[in-house]
Amino acid sequence: MSVSRYIVQIQGEKREVTIELRGQRWAITIDGEMHLVEQSVIEKDEHYSLLIEGQSFLVDLIEKNWQDGEFTVNAIAEQINVRVRDELEAVADEITRANVDEGLFVLKAPMPGIVVRALALPGETVEKGQGLLVLEAMKMQNELVTEIGGIVQEIEVKDGEMVEAGATLVRVIADDSTAGAA
Repeated sequence: MSVSRYIVQIQGEKREVTIELRGQRWAITIDGEMHLVEQSVIEKDEHYSLLIEGQSFLVDLIEKNWQDGEFTVNAIAEQINVRVRDELEAVADEITRANVDEGLFVLKAPMPGIVVRALALPGETVEKGQGLLVLEAMKMQNELVTEIGGIVQEIEVKDGEMVEAGATLVRVIADDSTAGAA
């Protein structure tokens, strides 16, 4: 039995959630409190019936962004915003938020891996969302992007270099001429 761990934001409040399939039920633990849940799909990817501890709930998926893990659901006559991130994505989000500060973006490795190649050079102007570097981790190549428009100040790693999670890879400083375009 595999246990999946997530960081879930419900209406902006963070919760630690683990999910484990137990026979026909899901054992869902939220902040240390376990609930047994049975799920029936009423309409694929839209409407669900959940039986939680013997109590029935209808849940409608109003908006969904599967790629970013962001959903709006209607449950108990209330619209609820939910953001689901696995543990690795949650750490990467925290690193990114912590590094965008007063015009400086420091790209840090969200996971251990091997630097495949730089996509920008020192002194090059980049736009927000532009790829800076490709990092291979768990046999997958991941393009890491800048969160600000600016100028690549420094690339601190070389192609083929092994890096640990949290290692500084690239620094980008804001440039007034790219700020409006970003």
